[in-house]
Amino acid sequence: MFVLRGLDGKIVTSTEWGKEEKEEQYETYEQAQHALQEIEKSLPKGMFRIVALDCERCGGNNDVTVFHVNDEPKAFCQNCRVDLFARKNPVGRPSVGITKKVSLTLPENEWTWFEEKANGNRSQFLRHLVWEAQSPENEWNNYACLGYAIAGAKKLGYDEEKIQELVRAIYGEFDWKSVPVAEKIYTESDY
Repeated sequence: MFVLRGLDGKIVTSTEWGKEEKEEQYETYEQAQHALQEIEKSLPKGMFRIVALDCERCGGNNDVTVFHVNDEPKAFCQNCRVDLFARKNPVGRPSVGITKKVSLTLPENEWTWFEEKANGNRSQFLRHLVWEAQSPENEWNNYACLGYAIAGAKKLGYDEEKIQELVRAIYGEFDWKSVPVAEKIYTESDY
């Protein structure tokens, strides 16, 4: 419900003959706005204002205020205004965890590589590196490599003596070849 009141708080009553002198109430803001426009045709503008009697959210009447959201009038009491507008709603992208500042020192050529790989988003690239490092699929160790070799040899039906020879040969190469060199040997092979 809406009413018209003077800036000094005086109420506006009906001037219709035979009507009881009580404050005129309007169901909608638009009806009150129309009545205000009619009054302002004969009186100076700005002497009256539209006042909401009830909160449209809870029906309460504690300091109800009319304000406009996207050009639409809203009437909320003090409690609903606090509940709706003072509550902190998350803004931006959802949190992926705890933020900690990191200082990283690298040589120029590694920063160049880092910037190319990060493609403008250092945080996302660092998260990717951390997640990749934690993945059991990307964990390299010599024992895992030997395990794969043993499993493959058994699948092919190698006897224990041949498996032992294969394991010793691979183990010996660990000391002489780096992981990138071993990878290159494999990728350039016909296997």
